[in-house]
Amino acid sequence: MTIARARGGVSALTLALAAIVVVLDSHAAAQHGVAPTRLDCQSMACAEVLPGAVRFVREEGHAFETGYDADGRPVGWVALSNEIVDVPAYSGRPVVVLFGLDQDATITAARVAHHSEPILLAGIPESQLTGFVEWYGGHRAIEHISVGRATRRGRTALVERRTDEGVESQTFAAIDVISGATVTALAANRTILEAARRVGEQVGVVDRDAERAGRFVADGEPWSWARMEREGVFGRLTVTHEEMGLPPQGEPFIDLWFTIADAPAVGLGLLPRGNYEHLVAQLEPGQHVVVVFGRGTTSFKGSAFVRGGIFDRVRVQQGLQEIQFRDTDYLNVGRAAAPDAPRFREGAAFITRSGPLDPGKPFELVFLGSHHDSRTAFSREFRSFEATHQLPSSVYWVEPLASDDPIWVRAWELRRVDVVVLSLWLALVCAIFALRRYTFRDARVLRWLHLGTMVVSLAYVGVYLGAQPSVTQMLTLVDVVVRGGDPALFLVDPLLFVGWIFIAVVSIVWGRGVFCGWVCPYGALSELARKLADLLKIPRFELPDRVHRRLRYLRYVILVVLVGTFLYSPIAGEQAAEIEPFKSTFLAPFWGREWYFAGWWLLLFALSTLMFRPFCRYLCPMGAGLALFGSLRLSGPRRRRYCASCKICQRGCEPRAIDDDGTIDPRECLSCMECEQTYHDRDRCPPLVGIDRLLAKTRATAARADDALDARDAERLAKLREQEERVPWRPGR
Repeated sequence: MTIARARGGVSALTLALAAIVVVLDSHAAAQHGVAPTRLDCQSMACAEVLPGAVRFVREEGHAFETGYDADGRPVGWVALSNEIVDVPAYSGRPVVVLFGLDQDATITAARVAHHSEPILLAGIPESQLTGFVEWYGGHRAIEHISVGRATRRGRTALVERRTDEGVESQTFAAIDVISGATVTALAANRTILEAARRVGEQVGVVDRDAERAGRFVADGEPWSWARMEREGVFGRLTVTHEEMGLPPQGEPFIDLWFTIADAPAVGLGLLPRGNYEHLVAQLEPGQHVVVVFGRGTTSFKGSAFVRGGIFDRVRVQQGLQEIQFRDTDYLNVGRAAAPDAPRFREGAAFITRSGPLDPGKPFELVFLGSHHDSRTAFSREFRSFEATHQLPSSVYWVEPLASDDPIWVRAWELRRVDVVVLSLWLALVCAIFALRRYTFRDARVLRWLHLGTMVVSLAYVGVYLGAQPSVTQMLTLVDVVVRGGDPALFLVDPLLFVGWIFIAVVSIVWGRGVFCGWVCPYGALSELARKLADLLKIPRFELPDRVHRRLRYLRYVILVVLVGTFLYSPIAGEQAAEIEPFKSTFLAPFWGREWYFAGWWLLLFALSTLMFRPFCRYLCPMGAGLALFGSLRLSGPRRRRYCASCKICQRGCEPRAIDDDGTIDPRECLSCMECEQTYHDRDRCPPLVGIDRLLAKTRATAARADDALDARDAERLAKLREQEERVPWRPGR
C-alpha cells in the first residue's frame, strides 16, 4: 500500500513538472528547434535586416551574402553571427543573430535567430532579449558600445554607446538566470559587434585602426595650469649645459613644455580664445595644434624660420612619420592663458600640416641644440634630444582594442566590488563556525548570531545581489560531466561561483546546514516568516512522524526527475526547475509574474508561516543534492554518550534531524547548533547538571569533593562522568 502511494506520488509529481514545462514552453519562441548553422536568405528574413535589398548572392568562400536592390546595385551584406564568431552566453551556447551591414559600416538591423538562454527562469519576457538585439540597428560597427554595468540587484543591464557627440545610454532588463547578471547581454553585445566588424573588414568598409581613432574630450571650461599638470597634459624635455658639452650654469640650456592642444579645455587654458578658435578653424582632417613653451639660455625657435621659413630647432616624430614646422604653421604665444601658469621665455603654437599625427599614440618632440665649438669662427656643434609623450585619456579618449578575453572575464570586472564584499561576508560565516567553541557556548549569543546572519543573507545576498544559488547550477554540472560541456560556464556569474565554492567547503567540513540553515536567502525568508508568526501567536503545525519521514524523501524524487528531464532536454529541465520559488522571490517579484508563479509562491509562503521551512525540508531539489554531498561531513554538532537516552535536544530540533537514539542525520540537519549550545549548557545538559549538583552537595558538607561522597553518590558521579564523555567523531554524524 505504501509503495503504491509512493508510486502515485511520483507520477503526480512528474505530471506536475511536465505541466510546468508545457506552460513555460508555450511562452518561448526563439528557443524552439535547432540553431541554424548556415545563412540561407531564401528561408530567413534577410530583407528585413537589409532594407532595400531584393536579391541575395553568396560568394564562394564568404560567410555572408551580398544584397542587391531592384536595379542590381549592391546595398550591403547579411550574415548569421554563428558562422563568423562563437561567443558562448550563459547557457554555454551562443546567441545567434541575423544582421545586415550597409556600405557605411552601419548595422541596418539585427534579429535574434536562435538562443538557448533560460530567460524565462528569471521571469523576464523574451521580448527583452529581442529588444536588446534590435537596439543595435542604426549603430555603426566601429562605434564603442559596451555593457557598462549591472544596476541594483544586477537585474538590469546598462548599455552605453560612445561617439563624438557623447554617451548614449539605454537600460534593458537582465536576461540571466538566478543572479540576474549581465552575462547574456555581454555575450550578445560582443557577438553583434565582432561579427559586424569582421564582415566589414572582409568587404573593406571597416578599418580596425580607424576604429580606434578616438576623440578629444569636449570639456569647454578652460583648465588651470595646475590641473593640466595633474592630468598629465604636458610632455617635458629638459637639456642641461653639461649634456650640450658646456660648462654648467644655474638654469638649463633649454626646458620645453609641449602638448597637443585641440581639446577645448587645454587649448583655452594655453591660448587666448581668439587665437585658439582661429587655429582650430584652419585644421583639416589629420591636423592638430601643437603648443610649445620654452625657457633657458637658448631658444627653441632659432633664426632659420626667418631666413627660410623652416623651424629647424624643433620637430615632431611619430613612428616613421616626421613633422616639421614652417612659418605658415606658426603662431607666436607670449604667455599661457591660464592665470596660474609659470613664466616662460617664449611660446609657439604650430599646426601639423606636413604629416598626419595620431593624438591617441605616443609621439616625440625632437630638439636640435647647437653651440659654437671654437674650432673656427663659424663652426657649431649640434646635438639632438627627444622626449616622448602621450595625451592622457582625460584629454583624448581612445576606444580600447576589442578584447579576446572570455565573457566571464568582463563579468568579473563588472562585479569585482560585489565579489569582494560577498567573499568577506561568507568568510565571516566560516569564522563563526570555526570558532564554535566560543560562538555557540551562550544561548543568547547563538540566537542573535543565527538571526543576524539570516537577516543579512536575505537582505544582502538575496534581495540586493540576487545571488541565490539554485539547482540549475547542479544541472549545469550534469551537463559538463555527461555531455562534456564547458567548465568555464561556472565562471560566467562571479557571485554564484563564489557562493558555490563556499557551499562546497562548508558542506564537506560542517555539512550542508551551514548554507541551508544560515546563508540561503530563501531558507532565511522561510524561517524568518515562521519566527514572525510566533510573535503573532499563530499556532504551529507539524506533520505526524510517519508522514514526515516519508515526505522528506520527496525532494530526492524531484531531483531525480529534474536530472532526467534535463538529460532529455536541457531547456525543459531548466524550465521544470521553476519548482524552486527563488526567481519569484529575488529576481522577478511574484506579483509581476503569471498567476501560477504568484500562486505557487504565496502557497509556499503561507505554509512557511504555519510550519518550519516546508519547502526546504520536503521539496527543495538543491537541498537534496547538498544533503547527499554533505552526508559525510567532517565535523557535526558535538554529542555526549548520554544523548542516546536524552530527548531534550530532539524535542527542540525544528528540522527534526535527531533520531530516537540521539544521533543526528546530516541530511536533515540545518546546523542551527542549538544542540551544541545545550552540550555546553550546565543548566540544561543532564550529565552536567547532575555532576554540578553532586559536587555542590559535597562542598556543602566538606572541603573535599569526590572523597566526601558516600558510596551511592560516588557511583552516581562515576556514571555521570561516563555519560558526560563526548561521543567519538564519526564521519557523517
